[in-house]
Amino acid sequence: MKTVTLDALIPREDFEIISTIGNSGNTRNKLTLSIEDLKYDSFFFSALRKPIFQRETNDWESTKIVSMVGSFLNNELVPSIILWRNQGGYIFVIDGAHRLSSLGAWINDDYGDGPISQKFYGNYISTEQKEIADKTRRLVNEKFGSFTEIWNISRNLSATDNVKKIESAKNLGALGLQVQWVDGDASKAEDSFLKINQSATKISDAELELIKNLDMAFAISARAVVRAGKGYSYWSSFSDEYQNKIIDKAKNIHQIMFGTKTFDINDVNSFPIAGPRLSNLTLDVVTQTIKICNGLDGVKKLEIGAEKTVLLYLNETLRILEYINSNKPFSLGIHPFIYFYSDLGKHKIASYYGFLMFIKDLIEKKNINKFVENRELFEQVIYQYSFLVQQIVRRFRQSKRAFAPIKNYFDAILDIISKDKEITIESVITCLKEIDEFRFLQTEIVDNESSAVNSNFSRGKKQQIKLHTYVSTLPKCPICGGYMDNNSVSVDHIHRKQDGGTNAINNGQVTHLYCNTTYKN
Repeated sequence: MKTVTLDALIPREDFEIISTIGNSGNTRNKLTLSIEDLKYDSFFFSALRKPIFQRETNDWESTKIVSMVGSFLNNELVPSIILWRNQGGYIFVIDGAHRLSSLGAWINDDYGDGPISQKFYGNYISTEQKEIADKTRRLVNEKFGSFTEIWNISRNLSATDNVKKIESAKNLGALGLQVQWVDGDASKAEDSFLKINQSATKISDAELELIKNLDMAFAISARAVVRAGKGYSYWSSFSDEYQNKIIDKAKNIHQIMFGTKTFDINDVNSFPIAGPRLSNLTLDVVTQTIKICNGLDGVKKLEIGAEKTVLLYLNETLRILEYINSNKPFSLGIHPFIYFYSDLGKHKIASYYGFLMFIKDLIEKKNINKFVENRELFEQVIYQYSFLVQQIVRRFRQSKRAFAPIKNYFDAILDIISKDKEITIESVITCLKEIDEFRFLQTEIVDNESSAVNSNFSRGKKQQIKLHTYVSTLPKCPICGGYMDNNSVSVDHIHRKQDGGTNAINNGQVTHLYCNTTYKN
């Protein structure tokens, strides 16, 4: 389920930031927040901040935002907002960022696509984000009316005969959110934040890792990539030269990982290699991508986020990803669906992680040609037996623990094929199961599914049938025999120019970039 991005409404700031707003000795903090306080140009909202390490405000689906607005308008119980005021006068949200942002979205008509968000993201807002924002706006407005409509009704109650909207207009000025304040210094505020957010809506392991490693190069790199170099600049202390390079690299990495077109379950060529962009797992996927591409496996010492180190990490990540799927001459043009998705179109994160390690190893050992030479059968095996990856994940109980064994799984398949060019798909799996590490794999799939005459296909079956049909029509590279993704292809001379080949249409073919520019030569 797609979630709504409200991250722009409350900006981030360091707890220790000094401001000329307010003063540290003022103890007359308000105990309730009114509608007027949540307008973007209010005194309160202008001072409102999220801690620099706060997760992105994008965990809630449309229905939850609708529910929050409804709870407020209907005077139902809404948990207190917990705030802390620093010595400079900034007001930090310790708990309640989603609640405040949801109401702020309604009041300011910005569900991730309005003027506030446009400015925050430098006008770089994905199609998916715009679509979910528009959907949320429609749901809220259909159920309660827009804030502007309710405000206008309050000035002229006869403007509508909708009883609920009239009641909202009359009551809105009296409604408020309860506030609790944290006393103490920045250290106390940070402790309060972590304790609170480890209970109710728990911080994800990925977010907690970045919080604990806030100043580390991999964490800054991951934050840059998640938003394609837009949003809050965790690298703002770097020189202008490095800031520009980091933004450029982060944008390129983001585009390769999540694509440039809208994800469409019925278009296998729209599937991005790292899964859908607006996912609760996005931050984790980006973080692990940075760590895998740079060999940060828990043994290698993490480095402080100096500008050169951050750029180094981004450069190495981009280099690995460009091999997988890009318009670079050395791109292998890996088709995401074949490698990283189930037959229902669900992203297989462990396969993605394992393949990153696999490709990184091939590059370092200069074994790319070995992969290309055996790619056709390799892809047939991993596609036909894609369910084996899930068995590996289940054995290790977590995708992060399984990606090294999955990398070994890819290695083993490639080695088996390379030793016998005439081997069949079934024989590859037989040989694989003779290896101690993979003896546990079960390849005898028993069909326990009941079938009935004159019955409709289930939704799942329909999806499988469609995707299998789409895959059967995918073009294959005439040089290596592997599947081609139309985002990463080259037009090649069948009969080479240096051998007298012409530019006639019948002397042209579409191939993988690497096959045309490197392997063929």
